[in-house]
Amino acid sequence: MNNLNRKLEINSSLTKKVIELHDRGYDCDFLLVDNKVFLCMQSNRSYPVKEVTVNAVKKAFDHLSNSFKHIHTIETSNGERGVLLTDQIYN
Repeated sequence: MNNLNRKLEINSSLTKKVIELHDRGYDCDFLLVDNKVFLCMQSNRSYPVKEVTVNAVKKAFDHLSNSFKHIHTIETSNGERGVLLTDQIYN
């Protein structure tokens, strides 16, 4: 088994949680842009931070980046739901 496959297996906790959330209806992926707006990667819609609900779900070590990642759920004012991965907890 090569090193990349080993790291992917180690990251299975992180990956499994994201897949679980996608299966529960959090099927969009979000980015936080300049700490001002959340951008939905699927719809390309932007939401001001005041118009979304963010909940921290899990902290997991990412062996690919050699750092901890925080998994959050995002719910927008118009019903889009998704996942946000960050290096630090969003509050």
